[in-house]
Amino acid sequence: MKLKIFIIVFIQLYIFSSFAQDLERVQKNISILTSKKFHGRGAALNGDALAAEYLAAQFKAIGLKPLTADYYQSFTYGINTFPGKMHLASDKGSFKPGVDYIVRSTCGSGKGTFPLLYIDSLIFTDKNVYADFLKKDLSKVVVVYYKKHFKEFTESSIDLLKQLYSAAAIIELQDTKLTMGLADESYDTPFFEVLAAAFSKDIKTISFEVENEVVSKHLARNVIGYIEGSVKPDSFIVITAHYDHLGTLGNKTYFPGANDNASGVSMLLELAHYYSAYKPAYSMVFIAFAGEESGLIGSSYFVRKPTIELAAIHFLINLDLLGTGDDGIMVVNGSVFKKEYNELVAINEKEQLLPAVKMRGEAANSDHYPFYKRKVPCFFIYTLGGIAAYHDVQDVAKTLPLTKYKEVFKLIVLFVEGQYF
Repeated sequence: MKLKIFIIVFIQLYIFSSFAQDLERVQKNISILTSKKFHGRGAALNGDALAAEYLAAQFKAIGLKPLTADYYQSFTYGINTFPGKMHLASDKGSFKPGVDYIVRSTCGSGKGTFPLLYIDSLIFTDKNVYADFLKKDLSKVVVVYYKKHFKEFTESSIDLLKQLYSAAAIIELQDTKLTMGLADESYDTPFFEVLAAAFSKDIKTISFEVENEVVSKHLARNVIGYIEGSVKPDSFIVITAHYDHLGTLGNKTYFPGANDNASGVSMLLELAHYYSAYKPAYSMVFIAFAGEESGLIGSSYFVRKPTIELAAIHFLINLDLLGTGDDGIMVVNGSVFKKEYNELVAINEKEQLLPAVKMRGEAANSDHYPFYKRKVPCFFIYTLGGIAAYHDVQDVAKTLPLTKYKEVFKLIVLFVEGQYF
């Protein structure tokens, strides 16, 4: 018992004495990962590959051992990208990509200047209006509609969808924030999501040019390193975070992805620094996943072709969206692994670290999930409150507050050490 108390006290002293100056390193890593150099860490312009190389170099410098020949686990997947021209303007002025508009993830290439055709919800309630719309030649107009009037085009209106996509281009006007996504295919028709507040009702014509490229076999890489445990080297604590993001919106605009998920990657790197200095009891495996934004592809690939035995994983902690913390943290799978969740709560209450450690059940919302489906005990931890930037160009390093970053770091370290004692 005395040894346990001594070690825990030593851990806490190390955390407090070493981490104060390391917050500068955290901010540096986040700034680098969100810089233009990495093009939004997406498939276009080699962005995710450059980020993978940066992380592999960091792993090597920290002293992590590779679990593969070169720290990489490679795989391929399909993705629709926007590496080329991106332009949208009206007879009243130009729109700014990422600020006034984004494109639908399935957007196709196209260009031209066309008049507008507004459609409204009458096509759903008036049979004559619906029939007339289906007869229109839309090939030389840009169709415009308000998202709030058309909450969802479903398979039940397949004829309407076909007609809509026969237009020269589609503009969907949105009242809320612009949130970008990714897709593995293109529907050919240029499709713009535009803020309604930026779109004047006096607009008569729209000019656009957009270039997409569907990459059927994009090469991506998980980055993996480990530190051998001093007591249980054949049992693993795994720390994961995805480093990929949304990439580019044309060749001039990109999505920085500070909170999502440079924040989680920086935490992974700090934990790697910590355990390289303080030898862990369990072996510690650190995995930076690619392909998360496209559907947990990198983590799904890993569980199919693991570089360690999944049954040997004592616990896995997935880190995503760790840049705030004003309202505490959420622990996905907290209600599933209640014993471990209660340990987190007890540590937080004793140390007075975070306003709250909240829990929810299982959710397929990040890279923990493929492991969970293979019966690996795991949490997905993300911070709550603070900035609302998410999947947009506003998610930048400069405004990422890191409100409770140090406290989350300490909570994770004390939780991991508690798994052995």
